[in-house]
Amino acid sequence: MPPPSPLREPLPGFLAPMLLSAGAPASPGDGLWAIEVKFDGIRAQLRVDGARGWSVRSRPGRDCSAQFPELAALATALSGHRVILDGELVHLAADGRPDFAALRRRLTASDAATAARERARHPSTLIVFDVLHLDGVGTRALPYRQRRALLAELLSEGPHWRLAPSWTERLDDVVAVTREHELEGVVYKRLDSVYRPGRRSSAWRKRKHRREQTLTVGAWTPGEREPDTFYLTRPGPDGQPTFAGAVQLGLDRARRERLRAAVIERELSTPRRRRIRPVAPGVALVVSAHGPAGGALRDAIIRDMRLDPGSG
Repeated sequence: MPPPSPLREPLPGFLAPMLLSAGAPASPGDGLWAIEVKFDGIRAQLRVDGARGWSVRSRPGRDCSAQFPELAALATALSGHRVILDGELVHLAADGRPDFAALRRRLTASDAATAARERARHPSTLIVFDVLHLDGVGTRALPYRQRRALLAELLSEGPHWRLAPSWTERLDDVVAVTREHELEGVVYKRLDSVYRPGRRSSAWRKRKHRREQTLTVGAWTPGEREPDTFYLTRPGPDGQPTFAGAVQLGLDRARRERLRAAVIERELSTPRRRRIRPVAPGVALVVSAHGPAGGALRDAIIRDMRLDPGSG
């Protein structure tokens, strides 16, 4: 069956991004799939209306162009086109790996001076992996392999953007290398898949590299309408505890109650900030999360708890 014809259309506004299903395909090596690196950042859609202007929007559709002015250079490079690109906004650290914490600091800057400082310290890169519209042609009905070919012709690497690498062979090697380098994971995409805005599709599948680590509860916030939050620490370079991240989800009801009782027993009488209650050492949680070892926890889930009977 021939691929569907591209659709002639005016340049559309924001298109809700196509979403991924969880888990690797049953037979990723059957020649029907490509694989890409899953970068740890925020989903972003770049819209360039020729020389008339540009915008970048986050996954929910919020305009964040002012927060990422460095993408104006990409818009200038594409000013001869009317195009919509889908990608991931990341901050690449010195070792080439995404640093989500640095990117988040840009998004949460409380004032203009802080925002400018964070932009200078943590420039962003747009990893482009799809094209949804190109010069009057709606490309979303084209198969993935054709959209990738269009992207390769359209885009050359720049100071704040690059084309997402994609492989159709030795997919298991890509999985192994991304795990070894502590990247977030991989994305499998069927070569014949069309782009369905706002839909979660089994033709795009994500496989995250999760790691288990044991961390100490340093404080907690009792939940009211939401689950309890536990703030975790790990030893820093000087041996002192450093903040590793927060976790809410995981454990069955009985073990959650046991965990709550253990942290209440170890609460310290120091001043509380924003309902955060410091906890003496003695409670550790085994958590599963993705992200580099020693970095901030991402999507953490409690797998188990451990109590030190000699403390508290």
